[in-house]
Amino acid sequence: MKILAAIVVTAAVLSPALHAEAQAIAPKVADARPGDVRVIATAAIRDPLNAVRRQAEAVIGKPIVAEYGSARGNLKDEILNGQDFEVALLLPDVNDEIEAAGKVAPGRFEIARVPVAFGLRGEAPTLDVSSPAAVRAAMLNAKSVKYSPTGAALMTVRKIFSTLDIAGKIHDSSRVREEVPLAAGEYEINVYPLSEIIPNRRLKNLGAVIQELQAPAVIEATVGKNAADPKAALALVKFLQGPAIDQALKDYGMEKGHISTRRPLNRSPG
Repeated sequence: MKILAAIVVTAAVLSPALHAEAQAIAPKVADARPGDVRVIATAAIRDPLNAVRRQAEAVIGKPIVAEYGSARGNLKDEILNGQDFEVALLLPDVNDEIEAAGKVAPGRFEIARVPVAFGLRGEAPTLDVSSPAAVRAAMLNAKSVKYSPTGAALMTVRKIFSTLDIAGKIHDSSRVREEVPLAAGEYEINVYPLSEIIPNRRLKNLGAVIQELQAPAVIEATVGKNAADPKAALALVKFLQGPAIDQALKDYGMEKGHISTRRPLNRSPG
């Protein structure tokens, strides 16, 4: 059977970390063939998952179709509207909602954590984001502040805005789909998971948001209540909790999920 990989990004607001090739037309989970393992995943884990996809397929013995997007946006909506899947890699609050709606089997498994980071576009060679006061000044002086209003970095964005009292005072471009034009000397600050900042060649990685303002994104796996192949789904979750993905996570600024908070894989998916 031909191996399929879908790299689909349909976030409500265009993330600056989306590569041109990732925006190419590709099958969505809804278009998967019988026998494919359907994965719905936050864009925060896109690159690490793609890096080990072929190895994962060899382990589970099934092709994987992965659709990426906004955890709190299009992906959650698709699931709540009835889209079935084998594995979802989303955020705890989203999993709370889809679990309450009866969309997942028992068991939630922490896969990874990723800090939220600042990415710089434009001209600001000495921009300082090393203290709350510096972050406040940097964001107030930015021509544009870009983040996804439904993405994995949202909790950090809210913490920054409330702690620094800058909500409504910045040039918020979170709902602007097109690229904000920058004149000489102007810059844009992007607030996204580090795993989305690192691969974006158009942004300068300013590093993780300081601890006082940080709320790392936790990525949990769940198995779909109506998964066509629960055994393959659980096998994929086990693979993702194993060592094979460790280097890929590290390469994109992520860390392995906390063992103490993982739920064991000995539950029936029914």
